[in-house]
Amino acid sequence: MNWRHLLVGMAALIGLLAAAPAGAQTDWPKGPVRVIVPFPPGGANDTGARPYADALSRMFGQPFVVENRGGAGGTVGLESVLRSKPDGYTFCMCASTVVSTVGNLRKTSYQAADVDPIAMTAMYVSGLLVGPKNPATTFAEFIAYAKANPGKIAYGSSGVGSPTELRMKFLGTILGLDMVHVPYNGNAAALNDLLGGTLDAIIELNGFPHVKAGKLKILAMFADKRHPEFPDTPTMAELGYPQVATPIWQGFYGPHGIPQAIREKMNQAVAEISAQPEIQAKLLAMGLVTRSLKLPELRDFYLADDALHKKIIADAKITID
Repeated sequence: MNWRHLLVGMAALIGLLAAAPAGAQTDWPKGPVRVIVPFPPGGANDTGARPYADALSRMFGQPFVVENRGGAGGTVGLESVLRSKPDGYTFCMCASTVVSTVGNLRKTSYQAADVDPIAMTAMYVSGLLVGPKNPATTFAEFIAYAKANPGKIAYGSSGVGSPTELRMKFLGTILGLDMVHVPYNGNAAALNDLLGGTLDAIIELNGFPHVKAGKLKILAMFADKRHPEFPDTPTMAELGYPQVATPIWQGFYGPHGIPQAIREKMNQAVAEISAQPEIQAKLLAMGLVTRSLKLPELRDFYLADDALHKKIIADAKITID
């Protein structure tokens, strides 16, 4: 009987050892993790990614290295991640619009269903900013000035098919405005030209410090509620245009096939980081409000967001040619 018990015990041990490789994936990460930001340094995608990369590095004791790979509205960087090995050592960290906007406006190698959302970090709270070139001090004055000067309002964006272009074109379609789109390779360059007076306007969140310094004016907020640091600035919904303030959020994405244990570990780690008061304060200063969703809810939210943008683009007849 003792030998029989011993053999049963050995068989059970062998079974556990055979199953060990799958469970061992929870030891991730065992080395550096690449975080591809598909835009140049200095823009909202980049500044929103770096606090998480730093916090993840400290949490796991392995470097999470940000690599900027801009081009084509973010598609170049995201496509490189989708082609990478699904082992949990390469993620894309960017705004949802790289999929929901750019992916629905131009021909890309991917659709929403091809991308796996891993963790949400924050929702964007951006504002309609105008520079010294434009005389408007309120949203109503901006619209009146645009109508009185067709073809003379120039607004910048992070590229063709970017969220700024989508929102400004959608606004122009609703109000019958004729405005000129000036695409840049990232919002940082557009913001510099707005400060210099080359542009009239931009929808941006990294410009908030310049508003406080009196260098830019903020006319409207693209968010579901007013920003605590700009309580006198109305939201687009308050101004009567809720459909223009479509949600934009930031998060980690990857190719399909990343082991479930790693996906769950990454999702939980990002949620824990987002709950830290110092991270929340740092992101709010950038115009980001932290938000977390578990994997099943995140996937549903992600696909619904893509469907919403697809409808807006179709209804407004927005194209990038």
